[in-house]
Amino acid sequence: MILDYEKFKPIKTFGIVLITIGIAGCLTILTKWEDPEIFTSAWVFIALMTMWHLVTGIGILVRKKWGFYLLKLYLYVLYLGIPIGTLLAKRILRYIKENEIELFFGGRGLEL
Repeated sequence: MILDYEKFKPIKTFGIVLITIGIAGCLTILTKWEDPEIFTSAWVFIALMTMWHLVTGIGILVRKKWGFYLLKLYLYVLYLGIPIGTLLAKRILRYIKENEIELFFGGRGLEL
């Protein structure tokens, strides 16, 4: 089976967006690093979300199976962001299912 890489482009773009959001989070943390209140719960949350965005984006770009699972987890959590997050997650999950995007992540023993 030959894969159409044009179908993967929107997912790849989403991975790049996630990495960009992660880098923005890193820059935000670095600009406030000298602040004595850096370790408040809000900043810990920002740090965790920054790492999640970076790891998920990298997993998508290198097309690892764990990247696909993190992407789906990210989209299921995004469902909670009513109304825009819900609409976005629903459309991306439908796109993933209709275009069998999982195959691009080394699934089902296919040669890439």
